Amino acid sequence: MDATSVLISLLGGVSLLLWGLRMVNTGVTRAFGRELGKILNFSLKNRFKSFLGGLGVTMLLQSSTATALLTASFAGRGLVTASAGIAVMLGADVGTTLVAQALSFDLSWMAPALLFIGFIRHSTAKTTRAKNLGRIFLGLGIMLTALKLLVVASGPIRDSEVAQFVFSSLAGEPVLTVVIGALITFVAHSSLATVLFILTLVATGGIPQNVALAMVLGANLGGALPPVLATLNGDEASRRPPLGNFLCRLTGVVVLLPVLGLVGPELAKLEADPARQVVNFHTLFNLGLALFFIFFTGPLGKLTERLIPAKTTGSDNARRPIHLDRAALDSPQLALANAVRDTLRMGDVLEKMFRDLQVAFAQNDNFLLNEVRESDEVIKEFNAGIKAYLTELGREMLEDEDERRCTEIMTFTTNLENVGNIVVLNLAELVERTASKQVTFSREDIVDHKKLFDMLLSNLKLSFSVFLTREEMQAASLIHQKQALRDAEQKAVNGHLERLRKDGNMDESSSAIHLGLLSDLRRVSSLISSVAYPIVQEKEKRLKDMKKAKKKEKSRKNVGQPENL
Repeated sequence: MDATSVLISLLGGVSLLLWGLRMVNTGVTRAFGRELGKILNFSLKNRFKSFLGGLGVTMLLQSSTATALLTASFAGRGLVTASAGIAVMLGADVGTTLVAQALSFDLSWMAPALLFIGFIRHSTAKTTRAKNLGRIFLGLGIMLTALKLLVVASGPIRDSEVAQFVFSSLAGEPVLTVVIGALITFVAHSSLATVLFILTLVATGGIPQNVALAMVLGANLGGALPPVLATLNGDEASRRPPLGNFLCRLTGVVVLLPVLGLVGPELAKLEADPARQVVNFHTLFNLGLALFFIFFTGPLGKLTERLIPAKTTGSDNARRPIHLDRAALDSPQLALANAVRDTLRMGDVLEKMFRDLQVAFAQNDNFLLNEVRESDEVIKEFNAGIKAYLTELGREMLEDEDERRCTEIMTFTTNLENVGNIVVLNLAELVERTASKQVTFSREDIVDHKKLFDMLLSNLKLSFSVFLTREEMQAASLIHQKQALRDAEQKAVNGHLERLRKDGNMDESSSAIHLGLLSDLRRVSSLISSVAYPIVQEKEKRLKDMKKAKKKEKSRKNVGQPENL
Protein backbone atom coordinates (compact mmCIF):
# COMPACT_ATOMS: atom_id res chain seq x y z
CA MET A 1 0.00 0.00 0.00
CA ASP A 2 1.46 3.41 -1.00
CA ALA A 3 1.87 6.29 1.42
CA THR A 4 -1.09 8.25 0.03
CA SER A 5 -3.46 5.32 0.55
CA VAL A 6 -2.18 4.82 4.10
CA LEU A 7 -2.67 8.51 4.90
CA ILE A 8 -6.21 8.53 3.47
CA SER A 9 -7.10 5.39 5.41
CA LEU A 10 -5.74 6.88 8.64
CA LEU A 11 -7.61 10.14 8.15
CA GLY A 12 -10.79 8.22 7.38
CA GLY A 13 -10.38 6.04 10.45
CA VAL A 14 -9.72 9.01 12.73
CA SER A 15 -12.69 10.89 11.29
CA LEU A 16 -14.93 7.87 11.82
CA LEU A 17 -13.69 7.53 15.40
CA LEU A 18 -14.40 11.20 16.15
CA TRP A 19 -17.86 10.91 14.61
CA GLY A 20 -18.62 7.85 16.70
CA LEU A 21 -17.51 9.66 19.85
CA ARG A 22 -19.69 12.61 18.91
CA MET A 23 -22.72 10.37 18.37
CA VAL A 24 -22.29 8.69 21.74
CA ASN A 25 -21.81 12.03 23.51
CA THR A 26 -24.80 13.62 21.75
CA GLY A 27 -27.00 10.58 22.36
CA VAL A 28 -26.19 10.43 26.08
CA THR A 29 -26.62 14.18 26.66
CA ARG A 30 -29.91 14.34 24.76
CA ALA A 31 -31.32 11.17 26.34
CA PHE A 32 -30.02 11.52 29.91
CA GLY A 33 -28.56 15.04 30.11
CA ARG A 34 -31.06 16.18 32.74
CA GLU A 35 -30.33 13.14 34.92
CA LEU A 36 -26.57 13.58 34.49
CA GLY A 37 -26.88 17.22 35.50
CA LYS A 38 -28.79 16.24 38.64
CA ILE A 39 -26.17 13.59 39.49
CA LEU A 40 -23.36 16.08 39.05
CA ASN A 41 -25.19 18.76 41.03
CA PHE A 42 -25.91 16.27 43.84
CA SER A 43 -22.25 15.26 44.02
CA LEU A 44 -20.94 18.79 44.59
CA LYS A 45 -21.09 18.57 48.39
CA ASN A 46 -17.41 17.80 48.96
CA ARG A 47 -14.28 17.23 46.90
CA PHE A 48 -14.42 13.42 46.96
CA LYS A 49 -18.05 13.24 45.88
CA SER A 50 -17.28 15.83 43.22
CA PHE A 51 -14.42 13.66 41.96
CA LEU A 52 -16.66 10.58 41.77
CA GLY A 53 -19.43 12.56 40.12
CA GLY A 54 -17.09 13.83 37.42
CA LEU A 55 -15.69 10.32 36.89
CA GLY A 56 -19.12 8.71 36.52
CA VAL A 57 -20.59 11.38 34.23
CA THR A 58 -17.53 11.33 31.97
CA MET A 59 -17.59 7.55 31.61
CA LEU A 60 -21.12 7.87 30.29
CA LEU A 61 -20.46 10.92 28.10
CA GLN A 62 -17.04 9.63 26.93
CA SER A 63 -15.91 13.26 26.85
CA SER A 64 -14.18 15.19 29.61
CA THR A 65 -14.80 18.36 27.58
CA ALA A 66 -18.56 17.89 27.86
CA THR A 67 -18.25 17.36 31.62
CA ALA A 68 -16.04 20.46 31.84
CA LEU A 69 -18.64 22.61 30.07
CA LEU A 70 -21.38 21.24 32.32
CA THR A 71 -19.27 22.06 35.38
CA ALA A 72 -18.51 25.54 34.04
CA SER A 73 -22.25 26.12 33.64
CA PHE A 74 -22.88 25.18 37.29
CA ALA A 75 -20.01 27.43 38.37
CA GLY A 76 -21.37 30.34 36.33
CA ARG A 77 -24.73 30.02 38.07
CA GLY A 78 -23.03 30.05 41.48
CA LEU A 79 -23.87 26.40 42.21
CA VAL A 80 -20.28 25.20 42.48
CA THR A 81 -17.09 26.79 43.79
CA ALA A 82 -13.87 26.79 41.82
CA SER A 83 -12.33 24.14 44.13
CA ALA A 84 -15.31 21.77 43.74
CA GLY A 85 -15.27 22.33 39.98
CA ILE A 86 -11.59 21.38 39.82
CA ALA A 87 -12.37 18.17 41.77
CA VAL A 88 -15.11 17.32 39.25
CA MET A 89 -12.70 17.79 36.37
CA LEU A 90 -10.02 15.66 38.02
CA GLY A 91 -12.63 12.91 38.14
CA ALA A 92 -13.54 13.59 34.51
CA ASP A 93 -9.90 13.12 33.47
CA VAL A 94 -9.75 9.75 35.21
CA GLY A 95 -13.09 8.81 33.66
CA THR A 96 -11.76 9.21 30.12
CA THR A 97 -8.83 6.92 30.93
CA LEU A 98 -11.19 4.17 32.08
CA VAL A 99 -13.08 4.45 28.79
CA ALA A 100 -9.74 4.17 26.98
CA GLN A 101 -8.93 1.09 29.08
CA ALA A 102 -12.16 -0.59 27.97
CA LEU A 103 -11.65 0.29 24.30
CA SER A 104 -8.02 -0.84 24.33
CA PHE A 105 -9.24 -4.45 24.24
CA ASP A 106 -10.28 -6.00 20.96
CA LEU A 107 -14.05 -5.49 20.96
CA SER A 108 -14.43 -5.29 17.18
CA TRP A 109 -16.60 -8.43 17.23
CA MET A 110 -19.30 -6.34 18.93
CA ALA A 111 -19.37 -3.67 16.21
CA PRO A 112 -21.81 -5.36 13.76
CA ALA A 113 -24.29 -6.15 16.53
CA LEU A 114 -24.15 -2.61 17.94
CA LEU A 115 -24.58 -1.08 14.49
CA PHE A 116 -27.57 -3.29 13.73
CA ILE A 117 -29.25 -2.70 17.09
CA GLY A 118 -28.57 1.03 16.88
CA PHE A 119 -29.97 1.31 13.36
CA ILE A 120 -33.17 -0.58 14.21
CA ARG A 121 -33.66 1.36 17.43
CA HIS A 122 -33.02 4.74 15.81
CA SER A 123 -35.24 4.01 12.79
CA THR A 124 -38.23 2.64 14.65
CA ALA A 125 -38.16 4.84 17.76
CA LYS A 126 -41.29 6.81 18.56
CA THR A 127 -39.80 8.97 21.31
CA THR A 128 -36.78 11.25 21.44
CA ARG A 129 -35.12 9.25 24.22
CA ALA A 130 -35.52 5.96 22.35
CA LYS A 131 -34.09 7.54 19.21
CA ASN A 132 -31.08 8.79 21.15
CA LEU A 133 -30.52 5.31 22.63
CA GLY A 134 -30.23 4.12 19.05
CA ARG A 135 -27.77 6.93 18.41
CA ILE A 136 -25.64 5.73 21.34
CA PHE A 137 -25.48 2.14 20.01
CA LEU A 138 -24.67 3.41 16.52
CA GLY A 139 -21.89 5.60 17.92
CA LEU A 140 -20.34 2.72 19.87
CA GLY A 141 -20.48 0.49 16.79
CA ILE A 142 -18.86 3.19 14.66
CA MET A 143 -16.10 3.70 17.23
CA LEU A 144 -15.22 -0.01 17.32
CA THR A 145 -15.30 -0.19 13.51
CA ALA A 146 -13.03 2.86 13.30
CA LEU A 147 -10.51 1.31 15.71
CA LYS A 148 -10.37 -1.82 13.57
CA LEU A 149 -9.86 0.31 10.47
CA LEU A 150 -7.06 2.25 12.16
CA VAL A 151 -5.27 -0.99 13.13
CA VAL A 152 -5.38 -2.19 9.51
CA ALA A 153 -4.38 1.21 8.11
CA SER A 154 -1.45 1.72 10.49
CA GLY A 155 0.11 -1.68 9.73
CA PRO A 156 2.23 -0.45 6.76
CA ILE A 157 3.70 2.34 8.89
CA ARG A 158 5.87 -0.25 10.64
CA ASP A 159 7.65 -1.04 7.33
CA SER A 160 7.83 2.57 6.11
CA GLU A 161 11.37 3.96 6.19
CA VAL A 162 10.11 7.55 6.10
CA ALA A 163 7.75 7.00 9.02
CA GLN A 164 10.41 5.25 11.06
CA PHE A 165 12.85 8.10 10.38
CA VAL A 166 10.31 10.69 11.56
CA PHE A 167 9.45 8.76 14.71
CA SER A 168 13.08 8.04 15.53
CA SER A 169 13.80 11.77 15.18
CA LEU A 170 10.97 12.55 17.60
CA ALA A 171 12.45 10.10 20.11
CA GLY A 172 15.16 12.67 20.86
CA GLU A 173 12.72 15.59 21.05
CA PRO A 174 10.24 14.86 23.88
CA VAL A 175 9.13 18.50 24.22
CA LEU A 176 8.35 18.71 20.50
CA THR A 177 6.50 15.39 20.71
CA VAL A 178 4.36 16.68 23.60
CA VAL A 179 3.53 19.81 21.59
CA ILE A 180 2.55 17.70 18.55
CA GLY A 181 0.34 15.48 20.70
CA ALA A 182 -1.28 18.55 22.25
CA LEU A 183 -1.94 20.12 18.84
CA ILE A 184 -3.49 16.93 17.46
CA THR A 185 -5.74 16.67 20.50
CA PHE A 186 -6.72 20.32 20.34
CA VAL A 187 -7.72 20.01 16.68
CA ALA A 188 -9.64 16.78 17.38
CA HIS A 189 -11.18 18.21 20.60
CA SER A 190 -10.85 14.75 22.13
CA SER A 191 -7.98 13.36 24.20
CA LEU A 192 -9.70 9.96 24.11
CA ALA A 193 -9.59 9.83 20.31
CA THR A 194 -5.91 10.84 20.29
CA VAL A 195 -4.95 8.21 22.88
CA LEU A 196 -6.85 5.49 20.99
CA PHE A 197 -5.09 6.51 17.78
CA ILE A 198 -1.72 6.30 19.54
CA LEU A 199 -2.66 2.84 20.83
CA THR A 200 -3.32 1.56 17.31
CA LEU A 201 0.08 2.84 16.15
CA VAL A 202 1.82 1.19 19.09
CA ALA A 203 -0.08 -2.08 18.62
CA THR A 204 1.17 -2.38 15.01
CA GLY A 205 4.73 -1.41 15.91
CA GLY A 206 4.51 1.82 13.95
CA ILE A 207 5.71 4.10 16.73
CA PRO A 208 8.38 3.73 19.47
CA GLN A 209 7.13 3.49 23.02
CA ASN A 210 8.95 6.60 24.32
CA VAL A 211 7.42 8.69 21.53
CA ALA A 212 3.98 7.23 22.32
CA LEU A 213 4.31 8.12 26.01
CA ALA A 214 5.32 11.70 25.20
CA MET A 215 2.37 12.02 22.81
CA VAL A 216 0.04 10.75 25.55
CA LEU A 217 1.32 13.55 27.78
CA GLY A 218 0.61 15.97 24.94
CA ALA A 219 -2.87 14.51 24.50
CA ASN A 220 -3.61 15.13 28.19
CA LEU A 221 -2.36 18.71 27.93
CA GLY A 222 -4.21 19.41 24.68
CA GLY A 223 -7.42 17.90 26.07
CA ALA A 224 -7.52 20.58 28.77
CA LEU A 225 -7.41 23.46 26.29
CA PRO A 226 -10.89 23.29 24.60
CA PRO A 227 -12.84 23.94 27.85
CA VAL A 228 -10.54 26.87 28.65
CA LEU A 229 -11.12 28.44 25.24
CA ALA A 230 -14.84 27.60 25.18
CA THR A 231 -15.40 29.58 28.40
CA LEU A 232 -13.24 32.60 27.51
CA ASN A 233 -16.28 34.79 26.88
CA GLY A 234 -18.09 33.50 29.97
CA ASP A 235 -18.14 35.05 33.41
CA GLU A 236 -15.27 34.70 35.83
CA ALA A 237 -16.77 31.85 37.89
CA SER A 238 -17.33 29.61 34.85
CA ARG A 239 -13.75 30.12 33.62
CA ARG A 240 -11.99 29.06 36.84
CA PRO A 241 -12.55 25.24 36.92
CA PRO A 242 -11.24 24.66 33.36
CA LEU A 243 -8.21 26.84 34.12
CA GLY A 244 -7.53 24.92 37.34
CA ASN A 245 -7.71 21.63 35.45
CA PHE A 246 -5.28 22.93 32.81
CA LEU A 247 -2.82 23.99 35.53
CA CYS A 248 -3.00 20.50 37.08
CA ARG A 249 -2.21 18.79 33.78
CA LEU A 250 0.52 21.29 32.89
CA THR A 251 2.17 20.67 36.26
CA GLY A 252 2.02 16.91 35.73
CA VAL A 253 3.58 17.15 32.26
CA VAL A 254 6.38 19.45 33.45
CA VAL A 255 7.22 17.16 36.39
CA LEU A 256 7.05 13.87 34.48
CA LEU A 257 8.65 14.81 31.16
CA PRO A 258 12.29 14.91 32.42
CA VAL A 259 12.01 11.38 33.86
CA LEU A 260 9.89 9.91 31.06
CA GLY A 261 12.71 7.58 30.03
CA LEU A 262 12.51 5.82 33.42
CA VAL A 263 8.78 5.16 33.12
CA GLY A 264 8.88 2.68 30.23
CA PRO A 265 10.74 -0.14 32.05
CA GLU A 266 8.44 0.21 35.06
CA LEU A 267 5.36 -0.09 32.85
CA ALA A 268 6.80 -3.24 31.26
CA LYS A 269 6.80 -4.87 34.70
CA LEU A 270 3.01 -4.51 34.83
CA GLU A 271 2.16 -5.78 31.33
CA ALA A 272 4.29 -6.92 28.40
CA ASP A 273 1.89 -5.71 25.68
CA PRO A 274 3.19 -2.28 24.43
CA ALA A 275 -0.33 -1.01 23.75
CA ARG A 276 -1.46 -1.92 27.26
CA GLN A 277 1.62 -0.17 28.66
CA VAL A 278 0.59 3.05 26.93
CA VAL A 279 -3.01 2.97 28.11
CA ASN A 280 -1.85 2.09 31.63
CA PHE A 281 0.47 5.09 31.55
CA HIS A 282 -2.46 7.28 30.50
CA THR A 283 -4.55 5.99 33.42
CA LEU A 284 -1.76 6.18 36.01
CA PHE A 285 -0.84 9.72 34.97
CA ASN A 286 -4.38 11.02 35.50
CA LEU A 287 -4.93 8.93 38.61
CA GLY A 288 -1.70 10.28 40.08
CA LEU A 289 -2.74 13.86 39.35
CA ALA A 290 -6.12 13.23 40.97
CA LEU A 291 -4.64 11.60 44.10
CA PHE A 292 -2.22 14.50 44.55
CA PHE A 293 -4.32 17.54 43.65
CA ILE A 294 -7.56 16.35 45.30
CA PHE A 295 -6.03 17.52 48.60
CA PHE A 296 -5.10 20.92 47.13
CA THR A 297 -8.31 21.88 45.36
CA GLY A 298 -8.84 24.66 47.91
CA PRO A 299 -5.53 26.46 47.22
CA LEU A 300 -5.97 25.78 43.50
CA GLY A 301 -9.41 27.37 43.60
CA LYS A 302 -7.98 30.45 45.35
CA LEU A 303 -5.18 30.60 42.76
CA THR A 304 -7.70 30.63 39.90
CA GLU A 305 -9.65 33.36 41.69
CA ARG A 306 -6.46 35.44 41.76
CA LEU A 307 -5.71 34.71 38.11
CA ILE A 308 -9.33 35.47 37.10
CA PRO A 309 -10.55 38.05 39.64
CA ALA A 310 -14.16 39.17 39.73
CA LYS A 311 -14.70 42.39 37.84
CA THR A 312 -15.75 45.27 40.05
CA THR A 313 -16.55 47.71 37.27
CA GLY A 314 -19.01 47.50 34.42
CA SER A 315 -17.90 46.31 30.99
CA ASP A 316 -19.22 45.95 27.47
CA ASN A 317 -20.02 42.33 28.30
CA ALA A 318 -22.96 43.57 30.36
CA ARG A 319 -24.58 44.85 27.16
CA ARG A 320 -24.43 41.71 25.04
CA PRO A 321 -25.03 37.95 25.42
CA ILE A 322 -21.94 36.14 26.68
CA HIS A 323 -23.21 32.68 27.67
CA LEU A 324 -24.57 31.45 24.31
CA ASP A 325 -21.77 28.94 23.74
CA ARG A 326 -22.31 27.00 20.49
CA ALA A 327 -20.19 24.15 21.85
CA ALA A 328 -22.96 23.52 24.41
CA LEU A 329 -25.65 22.93 21.76
CA ASP A 330 -24.95 19.19 21.86
CA SER A 331 -26.34 19.20 25.40
CA PRO A 332 -29.88 20.66 25.47
CA GLN A 333 -29.86 21.09 29.24
CA LEU A 334 -26.57 22.98 29.17
CA ALA A 335 -27.68 25.11 26.21
CA LEU A 336 -30.97 25.95 27.91
CA ALA A 337 -29.11 26.88 31.11
CA ASN A 338 -26.90 29.22 29.07
CA ALA A 339 -29.97 30.82 27.46
CA VAL A 340 -31.58 31.30 30.89
CA ARG A 341 -28.47 33.01 32.23
CA ASP A 342 -28.42 35.53 29.37
CA THR A 343 -32.19 36.03 29.66
CA LEU A 344 -31.71 37.04 33.30
CA ARG A 345 -28.96 39.44 32.24
CA MET A 346 -31.42 40.83 29.68
CA GLY A 347 -33.84 41.30 32.57
CA ASP A 348 -31.21 43.26 34.50
CA VAL A 349 -30.93 45.67 31.56
CA LEU A 350 -34.73 46.07 31.49
CA GLU A 351 -34.90 46.71 35.24
CA LYS A 352 -32.27 49.46 34.95
CA MET A 353 -34.20 50.84 31.97
CA PHE A 354 -37.32 51.19 34.13
CA ARG A 355 -35.45 52.82 37.00
CA ASP A 356 -33.88 55.34 34.62
CA LEU A 357 -37.30 56.04 33.09
CA GLN A 358 -38.84 56.64 36.51
CA VAL A 359 -36.13 59.17 37.39
CA ALA A 360 -36.31 60.79 33.93
CA PHE A 361 -40.08 61.16 34.27
CA ALA A 362 -39.85 62.68 37.74
CA GLN A 363 -36.97 65.06 36.90
CA ASN A 364 -37.46 65.68 33.14
CA ASP A 365 -33.93 64.31 32.57
CA ASN A 366 -33.19 64.01 28.83
CA PHE A 367 -29.79 62.41 29.45
CA LEU A 368 -31.38 59.47 31.24
CA LEU A 369 -33.99 59.29 28.49
CA ASN A 370 -31.21 58.72 25.95
CA GLU A 371 -29.84 55.92 28.13
CA VAL A 372 -33.31 54.36 28.14
CA ARG A 373 -33.31 54.29 24.34
CA GLU A 374 -29.81 52.78 24.28
CA SER A 375 -30.96 50.08 26.70
CA ASP A 376 -33.78 49.19 24.31
CA GLU A 377 -31.20 48.46 21.58
CA VAL A 378 -29.33 46.22 24.03
CA ILE A 379 -32.54 44.33 24.81
CA LYS A 380 -33.16 43.81 21.08
CA GLU A 381 -29.62 42.42 20.70
CA PHE A 382 -30.17 40.00 23.60
CA ASN A 383 -33.50 38.82 22.22
CA ALA A 384 -32.10 38.25 18.71
CA GLY A 385 -29.09 36.32 20.04
CA ILE A 386 -31.13 34.10 22.39
CA LYS A 387 -33.73 33.36 19.70
CA ALA A 388 -31.08 32.40 17.13
CA TYR A 389 -29.34 30.18 19.70
CA LEU A 390 -32.51 28.35 20.72
CA THR A 391 -33.65 28.03 17.09
CA GLU A 392 -30.42 26.21 16.30
CA LEU A 393 -30.90 24.02 19.37
CA GLY A 394 -34.44 23.19 18.28
CA ARG A 395 -33.32 21.75 14.94
CA GLU A 396 -32.65 18.50 16.76
CA MET A 397 -35.44 16.55 18.42
CA LEU A 398 -35.77 17.52 22.08
CA GLU A 399 -37.38 15.87 25.04
CA ASP A 400 -40.87 17.23 25.76
CA GLU A 401 -39.70 18.99 28.92
CA ASP A 402 -36.77 20.60 27.10
CA GLU A 403 -39.08 21.64 24.25
CA ARG A 404 -41.44 23.34 26.71
CA ARG A 405 -38.56 25.12 28.43
CA CYS A 406 -37.22 26.29 25.07
CA THR A 407 -40.64 27.75 24.21
CA GLU A 408 -40.90 29.40 27.64
CA ILE A 409 -37.53 31.12 27.22
CA MET A 410 -38.33 32.41 23.73
CA THR A 411 -41.77 33.63 24.84
CA PHE A 412 -40.32 35.40 27.89
CA THR A 413 -37.56 37.14 25.91
CA THR A 414 -40.11 38.23 23.29
CA ASN A 415 -42.28 39.71 26.03
CA LEU A 416 -39.29 41.54 27.48
CA GLU A 417 -38.53 43.04 24.08
CA ASN A 418 -42.18 44.08 23.73
CA VAL A 419 -41.92 45.76 27.12
CA GLY A 420 -38.87 47.64 25.84
CA ASN A 421 -40.87 48.76 22.81
CA ILE A 422 -43.64 50.10 25.06
CA VAL A 423 -41.09 51.97 27.15
CA VAL A 424 -39.38 53.60 24.15
CA LEU A 425 -42.34 54.19 21.84
CA ASN A 426 -44.93 55.15 24.47
CA LEU A 427 -43.53 55.98 27.89
CA ALA A 428 -40.44 57.82 26.64
CA GLU A 429 -42.65 59.91 24.38
CA LEU A 430 -44.80 60.81 27.39
CA VAL A 431 -41.66 61.93 29.23
CA GLU A 432 -40.66 64.13 26.28
CA ARG A 433 -44.13 65.68 26.10
CA THR A 434 -44.01 66.36 29.83
CA ALA A 435 -40.69 68.20 29.43
CA SER A 436 -41.53 70.07 26.22
CA LYS A 437 -44.93 71.31 27.45
CA GLN A 438 -43.69 71.86 31.00
CA VAL A 439 -46.55 69.78 32.34
CA THR A 440 -47.17 69.74 36.08
CA PHE A 441 -49.09 66.99 37.83
CA SER A 442 -51.25 67.13 40.90
CA ARG A 443 -49.91 65.81 44.19
CA GLU A 444 -52.34 62.85 43.98
CA ASP A 445 -51.18 61.98 40.45
CA ILE A 446 -47.52 62.03 41.49
CA VAL A 447 -48.28 59.67 44.38
CA ASP A 448 -50.07 57.31 41.95
CA HIS A 449 -47.08 57.43 39.56
CA LYS A 450 -44.63 56.40 42.26
CA LYS A 451 -46.93 53.71 43.64
CA LEU A 452 -47.47 52.03 40.27
CA PHE A 453 -43.80 52.30 39.27
CA ASP A 454 -42.75 50.67 42.55
CA MET A 455 -45.33 47.91 42.16
CA LEU A 456 -44.22 47.27 38.59
CA LEU A 457 -40.54 47.01 39.55
CA SER A 458 -41.46 44.57 42.32
CA ASN A 459 -43.48 42.47 39.84
CA LEU A 460 -40.61 42.59 37.36
CA LYS A 461 -38.19 41.15 39.91
CA LEU A 462 -40.71 38.47 40.89
CA SER A 463 -41.21 37.51 37.22
CA PHE A 464 -37.46 36.82 36.90
CA SER A 465 -37.61 34.54 39.93
CA VAL A 466 -40.66 32.70 38.53
CA PHE A 467 -38.93 32.33 35.17
CA LEU A 468 -35.81 30.87 36.79
CA THR A 469 -37.36 28.54 39.38
CA ARG A 470 -40.83 27.80 37.91
CA GLU A 471 -41.99 27.66 41.53
CA GLU A 472 -45.80 27.37 41.72
CA MET A 473 -46.33 29.53 44.81
CA GLN A 474 -44.26 32.35 43.34
CA ALA A 475 -46.20 32.06 40.06
CA ALA A 476 -49.50 32.34 41.92
CA SER A 477 -48.12 35.32 43.86
CA LEU A 478 -47.10 37.05 40.61
CA ILE A 479 -50.62 36.66 39.20
CA HIS A 480 -52.01 38.04 42.44
CA GLN A 481 -49.62 41.02 42.28
CA LYS A 482 -50.61 41.64 38.67
CA GLN A 483 -54.26 41.87 39.73
CA ALA A 484 -53.28 44.15 42.62
CA LEU A 485 -51.51 46.51 40.19
CA ARG A 486 -54.51 46.44 37.89
CA ASP A 487 -56.81 47.34 40.82
CA ALA A 488 -54.43 50.13 41.84
CA GLU A 489 -54.38 51.44 38.26
CA GLN A 490 -58.17 51.40 38.07
CA LYS A 491 -58.43 53.17 41.42
CA ALA A 492 -55.95 55.81 40.25
CA VAL A 493 -57.90 56.34 37.00
CA ASN A 494 -61.20 56.67 38.86
CA GLY A 495 -59.67 59.09 41.34
CA HIS A 496 -58.19 61.20 38.56
CA LEU A 497 -61.50 61.33 36.65
CA GLU A 498 -63.29 62.34 39.84
CA ARG A 499 -60.84 65.21 40.36
CA LEU A 500 -61.23 66.15 36.69
CA ARG A 501 -64.98 66.44 37.09
CA LYS A 502 -64.65 68.61 40.18
CA ASP A 503 -61.92 70.87 38.80
CA GLY A 504 -62.80 72.25 35.38
CA ASN A 505 -59.46 74.11 35.16
CA MET A 506 -57.29 70.97 35.27
CA ASP A 507 -54.65 70.86 32.50
CA GLU A 508 -55.81 68.59 29.65
CA SER A 509 -52.22 67.71 28.63
CA SER A 510 -51.43 66.66 32.18
CA SER A 511 -54.56 64.51 32.27
CA ALA A 512 -53.80 62.78 28.93
CA ILE A 513 -50.19 62.04 29.89
CA HIS A 514 -51.24 60.75 33.30
CA LEU A 515 -53.89 58.39 31.92
CA GLY A 516 -51.56 57.22 29.13
CA LEU A 517 -48.83 56.45 31.67
CA LEU A 518 -51.20 54.40 33.83
CA SER A 519 -52.45 52.43 30.83
CA ASP A 520 -48.93 51.64 29.60
CA LEU A 521 -47.77 50.50 33.04
CA ARG A 522 -50.75 48.12 33.19
CA ARG A 523 -49.84 46.71 29.74
CA VAL A 524 -46.25 46.17 30.86
CA SER A 525 -47.48 44.38 33.98
CA SER A 526 -49.56 42.01 31.86
CA LEU A 527 -46.59 41.14 29.65
CA ILE A 528 -44.16 40.38 32.47
CA SER A 529 -46.76 38.42 34.44
CA SER A 530 -47.59 36.10 31.53
CA VAL A 531 -44.66 33.86 32.51
CA ALA A 532 -46.67 32.68 35.53
CA TYR A 533 -49.79 31.40 33.76
CA PRO A 534 -48.34 28.21 32.16
CA ILE A 535 -46.97 27.16 35.56
CA VAL A 536 -50.30 27.68 37.31
CA GLN A 537 -52.17 25.97 34.46
CA GLU A 538 -49.85 22.96 34.70
CA LYS A 539 -50.64 22.71 38.41
CA GLU A 540 -54.39 22.96 37.79
CA LYS A 541 -54.19 20.30 35.06
CA ARG A 542 -52.22 18.02 37.35
CA LEU A 543 -54.81 18.41 40.11
CA LYS A 544 -57.67 17.73 37.68
CA ASP A 545 -55.93 14.60 36.42
CA MET A 546 -55.45 13.42 40.00
CA LYS A 547 -59.14 14.01 40.77
CA LYS A 548 -60.18 12.13 37.64
CA ALA A 549 -57.90 9.24 38.52
CA LYS A 550 -59.28 9.06 42.08
CA LYS A 551 -62.85 9.24 40.80
CA LYS A 552 -62.15 6.51 38.26
CA GLU A 553 -60.52 4.33 40.90
CA LYS A 554 -63.43 4.87 43.28
CA SER A 555 -65.91 4.00 40.54
CA ARG A 556 -63.99 0.85 39.68
CA LYS A 557 -63.99 -0.26 43.34
CA ASN A 558 -67.72 0.39 43.66
CA VAL A 559 -68.46 -1.70 40.58
CA GLY A 560 -66.42 -4.56 41.99
CA GLN A 561 -68.25 -4.59 45.36
CA PRO A 562 -71.11 -7.14 45.79
CA GLU A 563 -74.58 -5.68 46.26
CA ASN A 564 -75.87 -5.80 49.87
CA LEU A 565 -78.92 -8.09 50.26
